[in-house]
Amino acid sequence: MLGLICIMAVAICGLLAAPAWSVPISALALASISYARHQRLFRRAADIGMQEAIDQTLIGSVLNGLVASAMAYGCGAVLRFLSLGS
Repeated sequence: MLGLICIMAVAICGLLAAPAWSVPISALALASISYARHQRLFRRAADIGMQEAIDQTLIGSVLNGLVASAMAYGCGAVLRFLSLGS
């Protein structure tokens, strides 16, 4: 539910023409939520020496958050553009 709030907030930022730096902030929030949910698994994997896999997973999580945030911001911007055209 918290991830949905982050996505909706960045979509509203796009709709209201907020600065584009809201996209990376939302991406970091989404990655932090993901890390908080899977923290036990990361610690268990670190204990058995899978640090490289953990790093790749965290980088992938940040990139997925960045893509999701950028798409939500873009959708908000498109809605703003369409509402101004009418």
